[in-house]
Amino acid sequence: MAQALIVIDLQQALQDLDQRDQVVATVNQRIDQYRAANRPIIFIQHTEPGMEIGSQAWQLFEDLHALGSDTYYLKTRPDTFYQTGLEAFLKMNKLENIEICGAQVEFCVDTTTRVAYHLGFKVDLLIDGISTLDSELLTATQIKAHHAHIWEHRFAEFVTPATPLV
Repeated sequence: MAQALIVIDLQQALQDLDQRDQVVATVNQRIDQYRAANRPIIFIQHTEPGMEIGSQAWQLFEDLHALGSDTYYLKTRPDTFYQTGLEAFLKMNKLENIEICGAQVEFCVDTTTRVAYHLGFKVDLLIDGISTLDSELLTATQIKAHHAHIWEHRFAEFVTPATPLV
């Protein structure tokens, strides 16, 4: 159903994501589906101290199916829309339905999902294509389950690679 895929912060600094290889495989499957359907694939890269632009930590995962012809945005906040031009790009191209995947669940994925909803976008979440790290209080699995409970049917609908692109 979504018209564009947004891949958030799957960068070298987050190599220790929970179920990293499975998440990347799921995201790659979805990237391949979007590419075959000739739909936009948008990569978001976070930058901050320790993840400076061009540094190894800032680079996307090497096994991610990213191409130079895809669309890329830099961000400095958990909100993928904040001062990035993403909202203007989506609206200019009449892309009202977006699918989100990536990291980290409780920071950038959560903030972007809620802001996208607030901005009027229909949001799908590739539920097996999101991840995070364990915190001092909760495991990554608990963090993801907690946020999924909040998001589902409120801010977003969940999709899998088996969900057809219409």
